[in-house]
Amino acid sequence: MNVNISIATVRGPKNHRESKRNQDAILKRVWRAHWLVVVCDGMGSRPYASLGSYLACKAVCTTLRETNFNEPEKSVVKRIYQQWLMYLKDYLPRTPPKDAATTCLFAWGDSSGKVRLFQLGDGAIYYMTDTFGVNHEKSDNMFGNETTALGYSIRWQDWTYREIQLDFGATITLMTDGISDDIDKPQQFLDFLSGKFIAISPRQGKKYLINELNNWQTPHHSDDKSIGVIIWKKQHGSSTKE
Repeated sequence: MNVNISIATVRGPKNHRESKRNQDAILKRVWRAHWLVVVCDGMGSRPYASLGSYLACKAVCTTLRETNFNEPEKSVVKRIYQQWLMYLKDYLPRTPPKDAATTCLFAWGDSSGKVRLFQLGDGAIYYMTDTFGVNHEKSDNMFGNETTALGYSIRWQDWTYREIQLDFGATITLMTDGISDDIDKPQQFLDFLSGKFIAISPRQGKKYLINELNNWQTPHHSDDKSIGVIIWKKQHGSSTKE
């Protein structure tokens, strides 16, 4: 499949100083005629934030590998949430879900270039196809990620969903708010990544991302930072063997 996926996650300086775990989690998978990137940010105020984000990535992957790509979006979200609760119960049987609350962003694509974008909570999904786009988070209150996160939200209305079609050179990025909050010009940021990553391998891309995140230019930043970069290298309508 002609898709290049580079992912990276690093602990923020504050977590380094305090010897705390990275509360973000990130995952990529390619199987048969489908691929997946998941980025999750555990809420730092919750005692099991890092576990919640890790289990969210795991729940998304497990669920989608067993789900038809054309499954209605509300059904997909419901199944993921139920799987996350099951995993959480297995790890910490008496823990309230809100104690492991996490955002959840993922891109799920197939070999034709169709992609389904899902987002719950803070962070951002940017994409460049024939035009630039943002998969906005819907929350309209000042504590958005406290009410729109796995562990808090059970409403489909709290998710943002979009379908897009990729062609050669199309780019998608998913990132936690430790990155997105610092980006003033997201289209320029995505244009730069597209030009950079079209010519390098996923391994080179990961190395580049880790270096950039560890040397983030925002003064006094403290957040963990996670990002996935997806580059589509197939002409829409062309045929390949899967």
